[in-house]
Amino acid sequence: MKLYLNLEQGAGTPDSEGGLPPARSRWILVGLIAISFGLSVSGIRQNLPYAAEADEPQFMTCALHIAGSGDLNPGWFGHPGSTVIYPLAAILHAWNALTHHGMFFHHDPNLQRTFGTNPTEFYLLGRLLSIAYAVMSVPLVYKLGRRALGERVGLMGSCLWVVHPIVISYAHVLRSDSAATFYCLLSLWLCLRLADRPSIGNQITAGSAVGLGIATRYFAMALIPVLVATDALILWRRISERPSLRAILLGMAAGLLAVLVSFALSTPFFFLDFKTVSENLALEAETTHLGADGLSHWGNFWWYLTQAIPRSLSWPQAVLAASGIAILLWRREPKQVLLLIFTTVFLVEMSLLALHWLRWTIQVLPLLALFAADALSMGMSHLSSSFRLSRSWHYCVVTAALLAAIAIPCCQTVLLSIRQANPSTRILSRQWIMQNLPPGSRIAQEWYAAPLGGADFAVSEQVSLALNRELEDYNYRGYRYLVVSSYVYGRYLAEPQRYYAEVAFYRALFARGRLLREFGPSITRGGPVIRIYELPLQ
Repeated sequence: MKLYLNLEQGAGTPDSEGGLPPARSRWILVGLIAISFGLSVSGIRQNLPYAAEADEPQFMTCALHIAGSGDLNPGWFGHPGSTVIYPLAAILHAWNALTHHGMFFHHDPNLQRTFGTNPTEFYLLGRLLSIAYAVMSVPLVYKLGRRALGERVGLMGSCLWVVHPIVISYAHVLRSDSAATFYCLLSLWLCLRLADRPSIGNQITAGSAVGLGIATRYFAMALIPVLVATDALILWRRISERPSLRAILLGMAAGLLAVLVSFALSTPFFFLDFKTVSENLALEAETTHLGADGLSHWGNFWWYLTQAIPRSLSWPQAVLAASGIAILLWRREPKQVLLLIFTTVFLVEMSLLALHWLRWTIQVLPLLALFAADALSMGMSHLSSSFRLSRSWHYCVVTAALLAAIAIPCCQTVLLSIRQANPSTRILSRQWIMQNLPPGSRIAQEWYAAPLGGADFAVSEQVSLALNRELEDYNYRGYRYLVVSSYVYGRYLAEPQRYYAEVAFYRALFARGRLLREFGPSITRGGPVIRIYELPLQ
C-alpha cells in the first residue's frame, strides 16, 4: 500500500522544505550551464591542427563519407555512434555549403578535398557538437534529481557533476561519451515521468529515448531493465484495476517496441549491413588491449568501484555517493530505486567485458553525483536540526559543505584547463624535431608521440616500436631517430613479467640510444613523456 501511494502521489522524493525559490533555482541552473560551456570550450583546440584525439578520425571519416557521397551507410558500427555521426554529417554539409561554396540540396564530392586543406575547422565543428550534448546534459541532471530526490538535491548534484574533470576532458573531444550521457539522462528522466504519469504517449517517448541511447552507445542497453522495471511498477500499482489492465499492457508493449523502432530508424544499416556490423563488434569485443586488460569480471567490477569511480569523482564524493546509495536502499522509494537499477546494471554490463576503461564510467557519474548530493543534503539537514540553526545559517552550512565537496574536482578541472590552454608535450616535441633534425631524416615513432604529418621527414609510425622488433632492426632499416611515448612504453613497463620482450627493447633503447631531448608533462602542461633518441651508427 505504501508503494502504491508513493507512485500515485508522485512521492519518492524528499520533501521540498528548505528549497530555494524557483527563480533563484533557475538562475543557479543557468550559471551551471554557463560554467559547463565555458569549461568545455576552453580546451577545444587541444593538439589541433597537428593531431586529432583518439577515435576522432573514425567519427569524422564516417560523417565526411555521408556528407560527401550521400550514402547514408556510415560503414562503421563500433559504438555505433549514430547520434553523433548523422548530426555531424548534417553540420559538415551545411558548413561546407555556407563557407566553401558547396551545394545545399545535393552532396558535394569535393568535401573530402576541402577537409584535407583545413581539417581543423571540421574537427572544431565535431567538438562543438560534443560540447552541445554535454551542456544540454546539465539541465537534465537537475530535472532528474528534482524528480527523484528533490529540487535542492537536483541543484547540488548538478554542481557536483559539472566540474568533474573527466566529464570536461571528454566533452571537447569528438566522441560519443557526451551524447551517450545526454540520452541516458533523458531516458531516465522520461522513465521517471512515465512512472508518475503512465500513458501510451509517455511509454513511446521513453522507449524512443532508450532506443536513441542504444544507437549512441551499446552500453545504454542498461536502460532497458529500467524501462521494464518502470512498467512493472505501473502494473503493480494498477493490477487491481481490471478494466485498465489491457491498456496498461498495450502501453508497455508500445514502449518496448518504440525502443526497437527508434534504434532501427537512427541506425538502419545495423540491419542492412550486418556483415560490417559483425566485423566491427568482433573488433570492439577484443580481449586484449595494452594497459586495459588482465582482470577477471569480478576484478573489473572491483576496479570500477575502488579505482575508476574515486578517480573520476574524488574520494570525498565517492564516499558520499556510497552513503547516498545506502540511504536509497534504506528508503526504498521506487523512482530512486530505478536510478540505482541503471547504475548497477551499467557497472555489471561493463565488468562483463574483457577490458576496463576509466572513461566508461562517464554515463553513471551524474547519478553518482546525485547520490552524493542526497547524502550531503541529508547530513547537513541533520546537522542543522541538531544544532537548531536558523534558515540562513542552514544555507551557509549547506553551501560550505558543497564547496568542500567540489574543492578537489574544481582544482583538477582548473589545472586541466590550464594544461589544455598550453601546447602539450606532443606539440613541443614536434616543434623541436622540426627545428633540430635534418630534413629528410628517417624517423620511427610510436603512437601518442610527436605529430609529424606534413613534415619533411621519412616517418614510420606504429602502435609500439617494440612490437616484434629489436633495436638492431631499426639500424638495419636505416632509421636514425626513434621517438617513444610514455602512453605506450609506460604501459609495458608497468607489467614487465607479461611483456618481457617489449620491456627489454625499451631498456636497450634507453641504455644504448643517445637521448637528444625529453619532454615531460607538468602541472601546467599536458601530454605524455616523449623521448627522442638518436641510434648509434653501426
